Amino acid sequence: MYEEKEPVKKEKKVKKEKSKKENKFFQKTPLKESKGKEEKEKIEKVSSADEKKKGLKILSFRADYVSVLIRFGIFLIFAFIVIFIVTKVRNSGDANSFTENMENMKEVAYTYYKVETHRPVSVDEEIVLTLKDLEEASLIKELKDQEGNVCSKEYSYVSLVKTSSDEYDLIVYLSCGGESQMATYPVSFDDSENHNVSTSTLLYEQKRTIEVNEEYSCPEGYYHAGRYCISTNNTVTVQATPKYKVTPARNSAARYKPTGYEYEYVDPIVSINESSYECPSGYTLSGTSCVKEGTVRYRSSTSYSCPNGGTPSGSRCLFTVSANYSDEKPYCRRGTLINNDSCYVTEEYKVRCVTGKKDSTINACYTTYSASEELSDWLFDGKVTYSEDYDIDRLENERRMYEVDEYLDNGKIRYSRYIRKYIKTCDDGDELKGSTCRHYDEAYEQRYCSDSDYHLASDESECFTYEDARYKETSGIYTCPSGYRKRGSGASSSCYKYESATKNTSQTPYCASGYDLTSNGKCVRTIEATLVEEKVTYSCPEGYTKRGNGASTQCYKKTTTDSYYYCTNSQATLNGTRCVIAEKTTFLGYTCSNGYDLSGNQCIKTDNVERILATENDHTTSREEIIWSKEKELDGWTWTGNTKEAE
Repeated sequence: MYEEKEPVKKEKKVKKEKSKKENKFFQKTPLKESKGKEEKEKIEKVSSADEKKKGLKILSFRADYVSVLIRFGIFLIFAFIVIFIVTKVRNSGDANSFTENMENMKEVAYTYYKVETHRPVSVDEEIVLTLKDLEEASLIKELKDQEGNVCSKEYSYVSLVKTSSDEYDLIVYLSCGGESQMATYPVSFDDSENHNVSTSTLLYEQKRTIEVNEEYSCPEGYYHAGRYCISTNNTVTVQATPKYKVTPARNSAARYKPTGYEYEYVDPIVSINESSYECPSGYTLSGTSCVKEGTVRYRSSTSYSCPNGGTPSGSRCLFTVSANYSDEKPYCRRGTLINNDSCYVTEEYKVRCVTGKKDSTINACYTTYSASEELSDWLFDGKVTYSEDYDIDRLENERRMYEVDEYLDNGKIRYSRYIRKYIKTCDDGDELKGSTCRHYDEAYEQRYCSDSDYHLASDESECFTYEDARYKETSGIYTCPSGYRKRGSGASSSCYKYESATKNTSQTPYCASGYDLTSNGKCVRTIEATLVEEKVTYSCPEGYTKRGNGASTQCYKKTTTDSYYYCTNSQATLNGTRCVIAEKTTFLGYTCSNGYDLSGNQCIKTDNVERILATENDHTTSREEIIWSKEKELDGWTWTGNTKEAE
């Protein structure tokens, strides 16, 4: 049996040694005193020689100075040793040597394994407790080595191995600060106190029905025993003794798995795109062409007619008559002379905007709308260099494209990069201002004359008024009727006037630049579709991260695993932080005393044995078996309801 031993304590004699050193340190040697007297006598004898006297005094001073330095040096060394010891003790705290820590673990482990239910049951079985288990059970405090390093709680452990029916090996393993030691102690335990207590066990009667394959049969008057049939004359029959094994319940500390991480992998999604034609965004594939429909616009066209006669001339009708001869010549201070008796005076009209806003710089009205954005054609954007295994495809999209320009000697590839930019556009004829388009239209205007004496012309092209012409005496002139103007001179003079023609307006549909007007009145832009060769792509499901390219693609995601306790024995059940293996009863069979033969669940003894070979056959019969078990519920058995107590 293991016996606890008190560690031998060494008595320290620090104070005594210290006092000796202190006495020695402050002690003056007799040798130096005698030398001082001799020197003094010599100095007194040579009183007449001043130089010799000075030399002796200097020598005495030097000797005393050296002595003080030596004593001061010893004092510094002693002070350093004291400071070092105090500092070491303070830094160590609860630190102990490996031997002290292992002895502590051994004492705690032995006390724990004293409880019979804490020990292994069968030979070679081992029950392990980590240092962390001992700390969590409040059986031991945190251990540190002499350097103050905390000992490993996961790797350090104690265990008990059963080596025989009543002998065990107690193993202590300790790991601190990168150093480890192991020790094995043979131990035994005194369970006499438990054995002296009289206890009784409640047994339960269990029964079951089994199917027995009767491979052999015997004639009447014989009973079957193995391959033989034995005569039943002078036989004694007793109930066979059931034999079963009871495995006691075991309770050990569960292992602890801290929080960690694990990676979950799935196969990538493989997509095969066959050769096909593709169109830019906004286009619809039609055969091998890409079609995009735009907005139909309308251009207004105007024509003029003269229903009252006259000759059409722009937006007016021209009328001509012969000039009249007169001796007076009319003239106008301003404006144009009409019919030789009035002046036609004009000024620029003013504009009010019925719709939209007014542009004062050009005296016109306009409405606005947001400019549309369109991708430009591919534009060169410089050259870039990447390594040969770089996945250039992941950089490309509808606005960025790379073409191989050159394979370099260093294993890299130079690419030409092309980009497409979004640009602002307006309908034809409209003006772009920043990101807004202006559409000017005469239909938005209401023209008027600022001067009340003026009138707006019928074609709204100007404001006009009439003033009386002035006259001056001439030698004879040709004049025109009212409303007409003169053209030519002398006998070649003629008169003309313009009247507003009838305005005829029509609208003609048209399309923006790059679009064609179809027969059904739609604006359509058609470009050639891009041929895309067959391509195999690898992608990952949502939530997974892609690693690698092509056939080497891997899809994974990192998940967090919670901490938990677990049992290393598959037969154990986790209960909190303990692993429990319930007591188990296993039926082994029946046994008979010497001299009896086992037949089923009976033991038979015959005085005069007559043995004959049993007859082989193939026959199955049912038979009921009964045993007494410490377990109320036993796999494969049914409790009959009967119980009994056994010592």
